[in-house]
Amino acid sequence: MISKYVQIEQDARAFGFEWPDINMIFDQIESECEEIKDAIANNESRDRIQEEIGDLIATSIGLCLFAGFDVEETLGKVSKKFGSRMEILKKLTKERGLESLKGKSIDICLELWHEVKKLEKGKRS
Repeated sequence: MISKYVQIEQDARAFGFEWPDINMIFDQIESECEEIKDAIANNESRDRIQEEIGDLIATSIGLCLFAGFDVEETLGKVSKKFGSRMEILKKLTKERGLESLKGKSIDICLELWHEVKKLEKGKRS
């Protein structure tokens, strides 16, 4: 499905419908985030919220292409990165005597997540 959207995006760019600079893409991403927040705050339908999230995804794909990256490769890399971080997070959670983070405070989740990122960064150095 992503490759189909990428083709549509590439066709649009070839037709001349493209972002002139990266700052405009960032502005659009911020705008899409605001539209999602508004749709949620106004208790709009699930379809409407999904549509707004889709717009954010589409704009993110546009950013990826504008920056010269392959979308599938980028998604593959982020999947690998997130999967690796989750494995470390699960290990740290068990080391602290917890089976999972279900029902735990966001503070505990974020504390562990930051520790994961710190450990990961140490391995790259």
